[in-house]
Amino acid sequence: MKLNRLTQLTLAGLVFTAGLSFADDFKREGEGARRAALNSMELKPFDATAWSKLSDWTNGGPVSPADTSGRVVVICTWSDWYAPSKRALNQALKLASAHPATDLVVIAVHGALEWDKANKPAQPANGFFRVAKDTNGEFRKAIMADQDPNFYVIDRAGQMRFADLDKSALDAAVASLLKEKTEDAGGINARLAREAAERDAEIRRTAAINTGASMVEIPELPFPPPSADDYKNAKWPKMPKAGDHEQPPDPNNPPAPIAFRLPEAGWLGPKPPNAGRATLVYFWNPDTLISFNEMNVMNRMDLIKTQRSRDLVVAGIVTRLGDQNTDPSKQDDPKKMKERAEKFIAGRDLKQSTFFDPTGGLLEIARRGRSFPIPAPWVAIASSDGVLRWSGWMGLPSFEAALEQVLLVDPGVQARRAVEAEYLRAQGR
Repeated sequence: MKLNRLTQLTLAGLVFTAGLSFADDFKREGEGARRAALNSMELKPFDATAWSKLSDWTNGGPVSPADTSGRVVVICTWSDWYAPSKRALNQALKLASAHPATDLVVIAVHGALEWDKANKPAQPANGFFRVAKDTNGEFRKAIMADQDPNFYVIDRAGQMRFADLDKSALDAAVASLLKEKTEDAGGINARLAREAAERDAEIRRTAAINTGASMVEIPELPFPPPSADDYKNAKWPKMPKAGDHEQPPDPNNPPAPIAFRLPEAGWLGPKPPNAGRATLVYFWNPDTLISFNEMNVMNRMDLIKTQRSRDLVVAGIVTRLGDQNTDPSKQDDPKKMKERAEKFIAGRDLKQSTFFDPTGGLLEIARRGRSFPIPAPWVAIASSDGVLRWSGWMGLPSFEAALEQVLLVDPGVQARRAVEAEYLRAQGR
């Protein structure tokens, strides 16, 4: 059967999705090109020759292959003259004290500046904790470390699993790797590839409805609405883990569902149909370059829209944003902000929709109570019942996986698909 143009685009987009890596969801540091380079280090063998760039070892000699084989390794780069670094060192030392040397190796790396004055803690009785000097900065360069402190975690199979891990995620990330057997760690890439293949197969199954029929040819069909219990019992993705400025969730008092539904009014252009569809949004402002230029977000959203044209509302939300390079006065006049946004999108053939929210109310909901500046692009995913299911930085490894999970389990999406499939069968397609 000959595929129509939309189906060809959809299936072509699958190559992009299937090639993504869905690594463990622990908060990392870094943005833009540097974060992309750090991501490329993950899930690959750590180059053990980097240890030779270190000197002046304390609590023992240079780390050897025998020291790290079958063990989880934590690297902490720190500068003892910098208070946040000292706290990071204490965190690394506590980890070494809490786990036997047969399971965990902790290496603290200090620069040449004030090395002689630096406090070099002794090794815990049953732990493995060594300190070394990075005289020329070559070790930091090899692992692409920036300002201290930095944490890197290597798994039992010798693979870099977390490059420049946020300190708030360190303990949980180490605990997850300590639970792995060496053979399980060694098979992580195969497992991720298998999971990606399963997601790819699901995308292809849902894309098959496009075969031989353009989506615009399918009318908006009524379907039996799912019950509240259907949504309650669905296996939704987990929200990104809490950061430094958040309180971790209380397992005995789970947070109430957060309503997130785009209003009827406010669309810059036609309002897209949303019955039986999930919603994916990101927040941008024409005067904040990073909000629409970082990570090629607009093109990525267009691709996702092409892939998921029937299951998903994809929208960029124009709202108040700011960074150190933005003049906030440019966003004080909603009318002018809207005019600039309309002019901006008029010169682009966007597949996604655009919504105007000058007050920033939707962003506040998507922030989930966060009081600190959010990284761009910030995205949010809501299920077809208008409940926020995931929100966070688009660069998190769990973003694409969360989107696929929402579309996989959303009862409204499933109910609408079933009616449309029956419609196509009745049409002989």
